[in-house]
Amino acid sequence: MNIGLILPHWSGSMAGHTPTATETLAFGREAQQVGVDSLWLTDHLYHEPFLDFLDHGYQLPTEHRGVRVGFWESWTTLAALAVDTADVEIGTLVTNTAFRNPALLASMAATVDSLSKGRLTVGLGAGDFRSEHMFHGYPWERRIGRFEEALRIIVPMLRGERVTVDGDFYHSQDVELLPEGPRKNGPPVLIGSMRGGPRMKRLTVQYGDGWSCWLAFEDSHVENYAARLQGMQEACEQHGRDPETLAGNVTIGITLPGLDGLVPGASPITGSANDVAEQISRYAELDVDRLTVYLHPCNEAGLEWLGEILSQVQRRSTVKAAH
Repeated sequence: MNIGLILPHWSGSMAGHTPTATETLAFGREAQQVGVDSLWLTDHLYHEPFLDFLDHGYQLPTEHRGVRVGFWESWTTLAALAVDTADVEIGTLVTNTAFRNPALLASMAATVDSLSKGRLTVGLGAGDFRSEHMFHGYPWERRIGRFEEALRIIVPMLRGERVTVDGDFYHSQDVELLPEGPRKNGPPVLIGSMRGGPRMKRLTVQYGDGWSCWLAFEDSHVENYAARLQGMQEACEQHGRDPETLAGNVTIGITLPGLDGLVPGASPITGSANDVAEQISRYAELDVDRLTVYLHPCNEAGLEWLGEILSQVQRRSTVKAAH
């Protein structure tokens, strides 16, 4: 099981410190040294968490009202990360397709895949935070319809096809990716949403190589994932896809003992390094392909603790393989 880390690249994300873009890259290099398999960036610009979390059922304390958070832009940072690392996979959890023209986004992804020599996973989503659409002038209404049209352009382009789409929101005319990227069928596409409804599940089954299950802001324990997995398996059966062909990517919160969760009401995995490793290893038993960590605190102490956890996970895996 690939274990990855979401890199801090937003206001206050390094245990209260706001990293420079250079510090974000340095943290990625350090994470590679402690043994993570993949490094990820979220795709947000600037938003008000108090308002946006309410849309998803999370109530932040009232002192957060009016507080806004900004991010280093994900794809420019990802391009730098591609040349700043060597062996780890990189990706987005997940790119909001409303922020960029779909054909342009496909070209950006192919470029970063080339810079990384084929280490990119393209995470795609319809956008979760209403306020950043408002702040930047992006439309919020009919966002799932916009997302579906974007997929009709992005995914075939990444697979090497010429694409013509005359939709309600996007248009392309006989467009293709040239020069060709490092992989014949392009980078894998991962589709995710905060709370996947029936339509998002259908789009994941139709267009995704994998699906992203975000648990970091709620219950990160494996029992919660098992319930989500059943829903995705049912969607695969409904739309004629073998569930075994859809890779699973789960994002969980892990928190040093004694600290609160990432958001009020969240239930991150915590405890000793051995306890957390035991919980993480249970995900491998459900054939999760990638487990991505939302680390708290995201600083040197947290990273050192994560390294201990990864060592314990590797030790368990070795013992199991020997038997």
